[in-house]
Amino acid sequence: MTDQSESRNIKAATIVFFVALLVIGLFVYRDYGISWDEFPTRKFGYMNVLDVVPDAATLDSVRAADGPAFERFGPAFEILLVRGELLLHSNDLRLVMQMRHLANFLIFYIGVVFFYLFCRRRFRPGIALLSCVCLVLSPLLFSHAFYNVKDIAFLTMFVASMLTLDTVLDDPRWRTVLVHAIATGILVGTRILGIFAMLLTGVAALARRPSSRTVLFLLAYGVVVMLVLPVVWPVMRLDPIGIIKDAVLGSTTNPYNNTDLFRGTQYPATALPWDYVPTWILITTPIVITALFVVGVLASILGVVRKPIDYLLREKQRDVIVLSWFFLPVIGCVVLRPILYDSWRHLFFIYPALVYLAAVGMETIVTRAERLAGEEKRRLVSGVLTGALLLCLAPVVAFMVRNHPFEHVYFNRLAGRDMAEIKQRFELDYWGLSYRKALEYIVSTDTSSIIRIHGANFPAAVNSVMLSPSDRARVRFVPMSQPADYFITNYRFHPQPYPYAPEVFGVRVGNASIASVFLLRHTP
Repeated sequence: MTDQSESRNIKAATIVFFVALLVIGLFVYRDYGISWDEFPTRKFGYMNVLDVVPDAATLDSVRAADGPAFERFGPAFEILLVRGELLLHSNDLRLVMQMRHLANFLIFYIGVVFFYLFCRRRFRPGIALLSCVCLVLSPLLFSHAFYNVKDIAFLTMFVASMLTLDTVLDDPRWRTVLVHAIATGILVGTRILGIFAMLLTGVAALARRPSSRTVLFLLAYGVVVMLVLPVVWPVMRLDPIGIIKDAVLGSTTNPYNNTDLFRGTQYPATALPWDYVPTWILITTPIVITALFVVGVLASILGVVRKPIDYLLREKQRDVIVLSWFFLPVIGCVVLRPILYDSWRHLFFIYPALVYLAAVGMETIVTRAERLAGEEKRRLVSGVLTGALLLCLAPVVAFMVRNHPFEHVYFNRLAGRDMAEIKQRFELDYWGLSYRKALEYIVSTDTSSIIRIHGANFPAAVNSVMLSPSDRARVRFVPMSQPADYFITNYRFHPQPYPYAPEVFGVRVGNASIASVFLLRHTP
């Protein structure tokens, strides 16, 4: 096989991968339930689109009534979703939520394309493709791609910002600076943490070219970002300093007073252990990707030690930027210990950096193996190592297929020996997506004209939106003080068994129920 034919094969495989990913997304986006955050974030989107805060006096009134929540979340992509919803002209909330899930997946898909382009600037085509495969075959991230608008949109725009930053560092012209500034402005308008990308831009640009021209570029970059912000974050025009201040403070002081189940203990979200984020990353990332990541980090650090000028001031600076992209937020969480909800979804934007560093590990292993085997066996070595990686990912794919649409409940063996043990140590379906299956079971087996249900928490009720209009009309959620026919739970904040019997239905992943339906009709 010639190098030209090998290149054609990789190009064909890349096209097949991206087409297959798009087709899979188009086939499965209707399968997911509604997560805890979707209706609240949709409300923020409507508030921005309908301009319900037109002036500073109204903003102060909203702050007095609800705190800074309205201004604390960048609404850029939520505005896009709401405008799409208005174009849909549908009163069927199920159709609306399915549209949102599809749009969210397409945002993720664009992020994967950006990631491929970013990796191609550093790696040969085969490794860039395998990097995207690893990104998509991370079950937690794949599942969130359909319903987590805040963190997935932020991930996509962070990758876009790193791609445009890399372009600016290689080719610092007004056009590239403008594109990077627009991408960064949208990023900050998605989450205020996008300021981190601005910090990376300033440090990297000055390190690469410490000149007055660079300073001028950076000043123009900052001005354009500030001009973009009021467009993608409308309320910013009313009190930019106050909003940015509240948003930055809010990123570490979320008004969240519940507990997080971590290693079998319910910790207050205000007092999480120092290793909360590192542990969640470790137990929810496929082990083969983590192993490659470790190799890549060690290889990168060794490169910095051996060739500091190349890695800090020249083209290989890209690897140092990615190291900073991953490690600085993690170190920030370890040191500052901010208030976090379940899992590490707030930091999903660093996962592409983790996979990029895993790709450095792939490159390191392949290069060493090819050197040992000789040039004549280069393609054989690459093929064997690619096959080994895909074989290691096969159990992950099997989990995703077997447990769809609950890929987000994936844990590797480091979390526990089986799902029953993991359920007692970490939250499983904290999003509440499994309530949809529980409700679908009830309405399919109970023919009553009115079905009264106790829901353990908020997502129980909102998932009724995913029922047909006729079934939705039969369901009534009633307070715990009133009699009901069923009790449904996703076990959030309550991993222990419930004192109800019988359990007539359970949504199971492995040997654990992530949601249960209990019959209460005969309970006084």
